Amino acid sequence: MTHVIQAHPETIRFPLMEHRTVGFLLASMAGLLNAWTLANAETFATVQSGNVVQSGYRLAQGDWAGFIFAFGSVIAFGMGSAICGVLMTTMLRRGKVFTPVVLWFEVVALVALAVASRMGLIDPHIVAYAVSFIAGAQGNAFHKDHGMLYGNVAVTFVVQMAFNFVAQAMFKKDGINGEPNMMWAGVFFSVLLGFAGGGAIGFILDAQVFNHASMFLAAAIALVLAVLAMKHPKTADPSSGGLIG
Repeated sequence: MTHVIQAHPETIRFPLMEHRTVGFLLASMAGLLNAWTLANAETFATVQSGNVVQSGYRLAQGDWAGFIFAFGSVIAFGMGSAICGVLMTTMLRRGKVFTPVVLWFEVVALVALAVASRMGLIDPHIVAYAVSFIAGAQGNAFHKDHGMLYGNVAVTFVVQMAFNFVAQAMFKKDGINGEPNMMWAGVFFSVLLGFAGGGAIGFILDAQVFNHASMFLAAAIALVLAVLAMKHPKTADPSSGGLIG
């Protein structure tokens, strides 16, 4: 894909899952899900850096329940990523598109979790594990925005890149692919806005509308993207390769 990445900006055509709007929406989904898990299970289920630190902290404390929960979330996330990786590789080798499959999985899983949790059939901590699994799959399947590597379920790297491009813009107007460095900064800042906005909207919906509304909204976003991917299957999957800065 090097010849595509390095082409003149006007000739570049990005797949559906690399559109900047999609990056914003995927980050919004993560924010919505974290709003619910933070309020109900006291954890950021899509962001694993905190769980890794907590695993060591709880282990040192001898808090086995806390350790199992934190470490279990990391394992769930990893399993989601691994299984999604197997799915993507298998489908690509068969010449099939994986994007609709991953998105429909998210829709069904999130609706099932929200309904079961609202009915009191499943513990919030189990829901958090499941959300971590889903986040692992989403993060592995969709990790490019406008041709650039990024994160839509954990955004530490996104913060780094957003401010990096602001700094680069102070020295040079144009950057990668001849596009303005401030445009690239905007790509990453939009992801941060989606993540934060999803969290804010999720908290408001769950508190003022009904609990689990945030999860249903995340599922609705995945549904819209799944339908779009099914309408344009040949241009849905993100391209291989990518850039960092």
